[in-house]
Amino acid sequence: MVSKMRIFTFLILALSISLPNLVLAEEEVVFSNVSAGIFRFQVKLAEQGNAEAQYIVGEMYEKGAGVTKNKAQALIWFEKSAAQGHKKSGYKLLFLEIQSNGLNDYTKTQLGGLRKEAASGSADAQYFLGKMYAAGVGMPKSLNHALTWLNKATFNGIAEAEHEAIAVEEELNKIRERQAAKRSAALVAAQKRKAEEERSRAAWLKKEKKRKAAEAAKRKTSQSAEAQRAAAQRSRMEEERKLLEEEKLRLEKEKQLAEAELARNAKKEQTTKKVEPESSYESDPCKGKSARFLSTCR
Repeated sequence: MVSKMRIFTFLILALSISLPNLVLAEEEVVFSNVSAGIFRFQVKLAEQGNAEAQYIVGEMYEKGAGVTKNKAQALIWFEKSAAQGHKKSGYKLLFLEIQSNGLNDYTKTQLGGLRKEAASGSADAQYFLGKMYAAGVGMPKSLNHALTWLNKATFNGIAEAEHEAIAVEEELNKIRERQAAKRSAALVAAQKRKAEEERSRAAWLKKEKKRKAAEAAKRKTSQSAEAQRAAAQRSRMEEERKLLEEEKLRLEKEKQLAEAELARNAKKEQTTKKVEPESSYESDPCKGKSARFLSTCR
């Protein structure tokens, strides 16, 4: 009976919170009155000591559903419910304590117990562990871990976990979209950068090719001029060699002529010496050894 009442109350509470956003202004007043009626009904149960009703009243105060939002009152009702051993209220108080004051030795111990109970299959523990991961309360924020635990809690019958899971999934999708857009922008930027680098490289290669062509032409011109100078030098050297050769031949010829002249002169001299006595005798009989025997020479 209590379980059926809890489900019925939660359905009415969920409708009172979510449906007003989908209807016209006039209908919102009606649903607001329904929320207020639910709040009054739950307060009566809570005042009678019903721990589940005390938790629901605390949630309604926290969200401002059917009553003016009042976090201090919400905390009071959560504490009353937790004092009766209501697990969900205890998890709620742990969540709020860590969210407000961070971790300490006590809350670390409580958080460890929450993890163990979630791992053991406690739907409420799974729900609050998912909420903590989603909000980054008591642990680094992780939407993926949050979604894992919220889905487990949903599977185990926690309707609020389904709404939380949907919100987390939407946030994850937005993050994925942003990441995809960022990757796309980075890819486009990389492609532009690569295209620019390729254009720059092509321009550099063209410039380098032109420079090398100019250097090659310059070297060719220089080599041609050098070849011409070398050819001219070789030509001059050849001419000089020919002139030297001709001079050498001329000198050799002159030497031969001089030697021939000397030979002729020497031969002539020798010939002159041989015939000189006879010539002297014939020309002057009074000269010579036989002159004393001549009567004409006396």
